Amino acid sequence: MKLKEFYQYKRELKKKNYLKPKILSLKSYPRLSPILVLKSQKNYFIRPRGILILKSSTNNTIFTLTTLQGKVVFVRSCGCLGFQGKKKRTTKFAIESTLQAVTEKAKELGWVKLILHLNGFAKGRLYALKSLKKSGISFVKLVEKTPLPHNGCRPKKIRRG
Repeated sequence: MKLKEFYQYKRELKKKNYLKPKILSLKSYPRLSPILVLKSQKNYFIRPRGILILKSSTNNTIFTLTTLQGKVVFVRSCGCLGFQGKKKRTTKFAIESTLQAVTEKAKELGWVKLILHLNGFAKGRLYALKSLKKSGISFVKLVEKTPLPHNGCRPKKIRRG
C-alpha cells in the first residue's frame, strides 16, 4: 500500500467515525512515542503498562516487572521458587513455572501489554521466549540489552593439557 492510498483509507475511516484521534500526553510515557492502530474504535493506541526484564545467566534466570519509569514492582527467579542447584534452575520447567508466576502478577495489575528487555545469552532465554508466546501477554517493543564487549578485556590464556 502506497503512502497516498494509506492516507485516503485513513480519511475514509475518519468520515465513517471509525477513527477518532486521541491526544496522548508524552509526560506519562517519556521514553515512548504512541503508535497508532487502525483496528476498532476501542483501541486507538497501543499503550504499554510496564517493562518485563529477562536476565538470563548460565546459573539462573531472573524476571523483573517494573513500571515505565523503572520502579520495581515484582521480582522472581528460579531460585526463589525452590529450584536449588545449577542443574535444576536452568531447566525448562523451572523457567516456565517462574514465568507463570510473573505473568499472573502482571495480569493481577492489569498489565496485558508490556515492553520486553532481554539480557544474556544463556539457554534459559530461549525457553522463556517460547513460553512467553503461550502466556497471553503481548509485547509492544523488544529491547536487546545484552552487554557486548568492543574488544575490551583481554581473554584468558589458552589452557594446555
